[in-house]
Amino acid sequence: MTARDPRALRVLAWNLWELRGDLRAAIDAIRDLDPDVLLMQEAPRFVLPTVRLRWFASQVGMDVLVGGAGGRGLAILAGERAAAQVIRRGMHAVRQQITDMNSTYPRGVAAVRLSVPGGGAVVVSSIHFALQEPNRLAHARHLAELVRGAGCPVIAGGDLNEEATGAARTLLEPLLRDPAPQSELTFPARRPQRRIDAVLVTDGIRVHEAHAVTSTRTVAADRLREASDHLPTLVDVSVPRAH
Repeated sequence: MTARDPRALRVLAWNLWELRGDLRAAIDAIRDLDPDVLLMQEAPRFVLPTVRLRWFASQVGMDVLVGGAGGRGLAILAGERAAAQVIRRGMHAVRQQITDMNSTYPRGVAAVRLSVPGGGAVVVSSIHFALQEPNRLAHARHLAELVRGAGCPVIAGGDLNEEATGAARTLLEPLLRDPAPQSELTFPARRPQRRIDAVLVTDGIRVHEAHAVTSTRTVAADRLREASDHLPTLVDVSVPRAH
């Protein structure tokens, strides 16, 4: 990994479609982007999910911090530098109302607390909001409780299933902001029409760069669009020093 400011973190969030897309493109893109932390949604859930997730992590040179069997389709992977700084990790289930078959997809909040050298603690979280607004609101309230109780900055990224003006995003707005341009659309990957994927940050985190990824050094735009039905989102941030 290229040397970086020890307080800096590169965080990539990506709904990886249960690895049903062009796997080689996904692996190459992640290697090119070289994130410290990868926040996955729609990680493998069926047929040896833990084995498949660990295999995928090995292909991108990362360790699995959270995910696999029982992971509710969420996972957090980290490079060696970030993985060495884990304080605690966990998965929180989010209750939802069953309104149709789509609402039966398990929802949760995967979270890891890291100690950033030269900075302070930070919580990074992978999230995948529901398709139905009442369930998205329940998820947002759960995430808001996590942010209020974290006692440190929070970075939460994933598939939010709504745009910035949606009810769940509006509820979170006082706590978490999207630093990337709202004009950068993420879904569907082949012809993006909506920005429903984002990496959100709390106040105090210094954002150096934030954008949707449309291509990488070795993965052209047409190939990246085949890796998943969502485009990935990336932030480069610095975590403030502990006081």
